[in-house]
Amino acid sequence: MSISSINYSSSVLGSQIRNINQQLTDLSTQLSTGKLSQNYSGMGTNEGFAIAGRAQISNIAAYTDTMTNVNVSINLANTALQSLTTIRNTVQTGSANTAQDLNVNGQTVAQNTAAAQFGSMVGVLNTQSGNRYLFSGTAFNTPSVANAGDIINGTTTQAGFKTVMAERQAADLGANGMGRLVLAAPQPTPSSVKVSEDAAVSPFGLKIAAVSSTLTGATVTGPSGSPVSFSVDLNGVNPKNGDKLSVQFTLPDGSTEQIDLTASTATPTPVGSFAIDASVPVNPNNTATNLNTALNTAIKKLAGTSLVAASAVTAGDNFFNTAGSATANVAATGNLRSYTSTTGTGSVALQDSALAVASTTTSLDSSATPHLNGTILNALANVPTGTTLTITGASGAHTITFDPNVTTVTTASGNTTIGLASGSAANVSDILNAIATAAGIPAANVTLSASGNIQIATGTGTDVAITGGSAATALGLSSVTRGNVPSTPPITGSTVLSGTATAGGPEVLSAAFQAGSAGPPAVNPDTITVNGQTLTFVASGAAGPNQINITDNITTLLGKIDQITGTTKPSTIHGGVITINTDDPGSLNITSSNSTAFSALGFTTSPVTAAKAPLRVGSSPLGSATTLVNGSATTVQWYLGNDGPGSPRSTAMARVDDSVTVQYGAQANEDAIRKELQAVAVFGTFSTSPTGQYSGGQVAALSVRVTQALTKQPGQQSIEDIQTDLAMAQNTMKDAGTRQTQAKAQLQTIIDQAESASPDQVASEILSLQNALQASYQVTSNLSQLSLVKFL
Repeated sequence: MSISSINYSSSVLGSQIRNINQQLTDLSTQLSTGKLSQNYSGMGTNEGFAIAGRAQISNIAAYTDTMTNVNVSINLANTALQSLTTIRNTVQTGSANTAQDLNVNGQTVAQNTAAAQFGSMVGVLNTQSGNRYLFSGTAFNTPSVANAGDIINGTTTQAGFKTVMAERQAADLGANGMGRLVLAAPQPTPSSVKVSEDAAVSPFGLKIAAVSSTLTGATVTGPSGSPVSFSVDLNGVNPKNGDKLSVQFTLPDGSTEQIDLTASTATPTPVGSFAIDASVPVNPNNTATNLNTALNTAIKKLAGTSLVAASAVTAGDNFFNTAGSATANVAATGNLRSYTSTTGTGSVALQDSALAVASTTTSLDSSATPHLNGTILNALANVPTGTTLTITGASGAHTITFDPNVTTVTTASGNTTIGLASGSAANVSDILNAIATAAGIPAANVTLSASGNIQIATGTGTDVAITGGSAATALGLSSVTRGNVPSTPPITGSTVLSGTATAGGPEVLSAAFQAGSAGPPAVNPDTITVNGQTLTFVASGAAGPNQINITDNITTLLGKIDQITGTTKPSTIHGGVITINTDDPGSLNITSSNSTAFSALGFTTSPVTAAKAPLRVGSSPLGSATTLVNGSATTVQWYLGNDGPGSPRSTAMARVDDSVTVQYGAQANEDAIRKELQAVAVFGTFSTSPTGQYSGGQVAALSVRVTQALTKQPGQQSIEDIQTDLAMAQNTMKDAGTRQTQAKAQLQTIIDQAESASPDQVASEILSLQNALQASYQVTSNLSQLSLVKFL
C-alpha cells in the first residue's frame, strides 16, 4: 500500500479555501453596493431585460425634456394669445362706444388707442422662445411680422397700408365723389331720372343691387344692363305725399346700404325727401327734377360716409388678407326671348239703340234709352237660357254669364254674372271689367276703341283664350296671343348653361356647354377644370361635386366651382360680370375644354387666375381705375413667416412618446390673428378732415364695421380656437407623461429585480460560507499535523 502526499491534499483544500474567500469577497461587495455584480457578466441571465429597461428609461427622460421645452413654448404662445385677446377687447370697447369728437389729426381717442395697440400686437406676434419666433411657422428664425411703422407708413421703396388705403378710397369714390355712379345729366326725359354704374367690369364703388317704388303712376326699370343702371319715370304723374323710392347698394366690403327718398309736400322739404311740385298748374316734371336732385344728394352722402368706411375695410383686406378673386374679362350677354303684350281688337263695332258708337256707360237694359243695340242684346240674352262666355287667362278658365232673368252684376272667384232683365243696372263697362277679371289682367287692358270695338291687351304675363259661341260672336271677341321678341341681356345667376331661348323661358348662354354622346360618332362631354379637378357636364342626374347638368344655371356652376376651391367667400355675378373668389389666389387655375362656351361666361382668356395679395389699384387716374393688381413689388409685406400649405399647427411638431406626436405651431397670418391685426390697423390708421361735412358719419360707419370685425363669428376661427388647439397638445403631453411615469416605475422594478442583491440572502450566504471556511480551516489544520509516525 502507498500513502498519498500531504501536500497534494493541502493543495486541494487550499484551492477550496481560496474559492470560499473569493465568494465571501463578492458577497461582501453585493452587501455593500446592493448589486449582484459590478460587471454585466456577473449579472446573470436576466441582465438583458435590465439593459432594455434602462434604454427605455433613457428614452422617457428624453421625452420628458422635450415636453418641458414644448410646454415652455406653448405657455409663451398662450400668454401672447391672451394679450391679443385683451387688445381685441380694448379696441372693440373703444370702437363700440367711441365719441365722434375728432382731434386735429382727424381721429378719435379710440382710434389713437387702436394705433398704439397695433404696435403692441406687432411686438406680441414677434415673441420668441429662446431663439425661436413662435408665430412664424416653420420659418422660426425669422420675425413673424414686419416693423409696425413700416407696415403702416411704408419704407423709402415700398408703400405701407396708409398709402394702400388712400388709393383705394380714391378709386371707390371716383372723380365726382358719387361712388362711381353716374346720374344722367341732362335727365333722359323731363319726367325721368337715371342712375348708372360707371363701368361694367370694376371692383370699385357702389353697386346697384335693387330698386323698389311706391311712387304713384311711376315706372321703374332695372336694375339691369351693363353697366348696371336703373331709371324712374314719373310718366307725367305727381306721386302722393308719403310715396317712396328705395334703392339698395352693395358696398366693396360686401355690406348693403339703402337710400329711401320720400315724396313730400312739406315746406321746407325734410331730409331724405323730395318735393312734390305744387305750382299751378301742377308740373310733374318739376317733381322729377326734385327727385333727381335728392338722389344726387343722397348718393353723395352715402358715398361720403358708409362707402368711405367700407373702402377702408376693403383696403385692409387687400393689404393683409391672402384671399383674392378672378373677374371675367367682359360683361357677358346671353339669349332671351321675352313675351310682349299683344292687343286684339274685336270684329264688332258696338252701337247703341240710336245706332251711335257705344261707350262704357251704354246701358244693357233694353228698356233704357239709349241702350246697347238690340241685336247684340238679344244674342247675349238668348231668352230664356242666356249665354256664357269662357275666358282662360293667368289663373285658369273663368266664365261670364249673361242672364236674362236677373238685374244685378255679381262676381265670385273670377266668374261674373251680368243681369240683362228689364231694369238692369249693368252697362258696357261691366262687360269690359268682367273680361279683365276672367283673364286675370288689369282692367286698364280692356277698353273700347273710338269705333266701339272691344280691345284686349294681353300684357306679358298671359295669353287670353276666348270661347263661348254666340256670346263671343255677338261681341266680336276672339283669342289674343302674346308676342315675343329676342334680346341679349347680360347674363345672371339664372342664366341656363345650355339650350335655346324660348318665349317666357329663362335666359341661356350665347354658346352652350354640351354633355357629349356615346355616338356614333362618340362625342366627349365638355369640362371645366378647377385647380386640377375636373367638372364634367352631363345631360341630367349630376352627382357629386364633379358633375353638373347642362340644364343647370350659372348660380349652380359657381357653387360647384366654390366647392372645389373651398373659398369662404361665395363667387358672384353682377351686371353680366362673374367674379370667382378664392382663399388661395396662388393656386387658382380654371380652364375649359369648350373655349367658346367659356368665353360666353365672360372669360375670354385662359387659364383664369387671380392676382395675389397685396392688391393695389391697377391704374391712374385712381378715380377711373377698373382693376386691382398684385402689388408685392412695391408694397410692404407685413407677414414674414412661413406661408406654405397645411395647418399652422403642423409647422412645429414634437414626438413625446413612442407613437405620440403633438403639433404646437402657430402663424401670425392665421385668420383669427390676421383679422384682428387688420381691424386694429384699419381703425388706428384711418383719418379724415376734422371739419369735413361727412367726417362724423365716416368714423361712425367705420366704428360699426370694426366692432363687427372684432366680434367672434360662428364658424370662423377665433383666438380662443388657437388656444384650445395648444391646450389639447398640452393635455396630450400630460397624458403621455402620466403613462411614462408609470412605465418608468415598472421598468425600474424589472432592473432592480435583475441587478439588485437581497441583503438577507447575501447575509445568509456569507454566514454559510464562513462556516464552510472555518470547517475547511479546521480540516487543513488537522491535515497539517499528520505524520507517518502518527499514521503508523
